[in-house]
Amino acid sequence: MAEGGRNLLVIPGAGSAGQTWARAAELLGARVLPVPDLPDVNAMAGALRAEVLALPEPRVLRGASLGAMVALEVARTTPVQGLVLLAAGWGLVVADSLLEWVAGNPPDLFPKMARISIAARDDTEAAAAVTNDFEARGHPVVHRHLSALSAYRPEPLPNPPPTLVIWGEHDRSVPLADHARLALEMRGLLAPIAGAAHKPFFERPEETAARIRWWLEAEGLALA
Repeated sequence: MAEGGRNLLVIPGAGSAGQTWARAAELLGARVLPVPDLPDVNAMAGALRAEVLALPEPRVLRGASLGAMVALEVARTTPVQGLVLLAAGWGLVVADSLLEWVAGNPPDLFPKMARISIAARDDTEAAAAVTNDFEARGHPVVHRHLSALSAYRPEPLPNPPPTLVIWGEHDRSVPLADHARLALEMRGLLAPIAGAAHKPFFERPEETAARIRWWLEAEGLALA
C-alpha cells in the first residue's frame, strides 16, 4: 500500500462491491467504502457521514458514478476539503429501458453490464473481474442502486470544495459534455484518461492514481 491516504475514502458506483477499485486504492493508500443499500442518494450519504467525519483532515472523497453523487451529498453536510468525481455528470441519466432490463434479471445481465463499462469489450479477464464485482453485491442491490440514481437530481453546492472530475475517453454511459458540466458546476478541473471507459480506476489505475496525486499536490491536499 502506498504511503499516506488515511484521509482518502473511495465510494464506488452502483452495485459495486469495490473490488475493481483495489489497485487504484492501493496506489493511494485509500479505503474503499461501498454505497449502502438504501432507497435514495441522500439516505446513502447520511449513512456514510460518520465514516467521513472519522477521516483526518484534509478529507478527500473519491466517488465513481453513483458514488460520485453520494460524495456530492456528503460534501453538502459534512466538512470535506476535496472531491474526485469519476465517470459522472451533473446527475446521471438512467433510461427506463435500462431499469426494465435490469429488473428482469436476465442470466447474462452482469456480463453484459461489465462489457458495456470497459473500453476493451473483448477483454475477457477484465469483463470477468467486473462481473464478479457486481455479483458480490447481487441483483437486488444493483437494481435498487440504479433506481435511486435514476431518481436523483443534484442541487448546486453553495461553496463546493476543490474538485477533480475524471473522464474515461471511451465512456459509453456518461458523455464528455456531462463530465464537463459537472466540472463547471463544481468549479473544478476535468482530466481525461486515455484507453478507459466507465471505469478508469480499474482499466488504468496507475494513470488515474497519478492524476489524483498530481491534483492533490496542486491543491495542497497532502496525503495524511
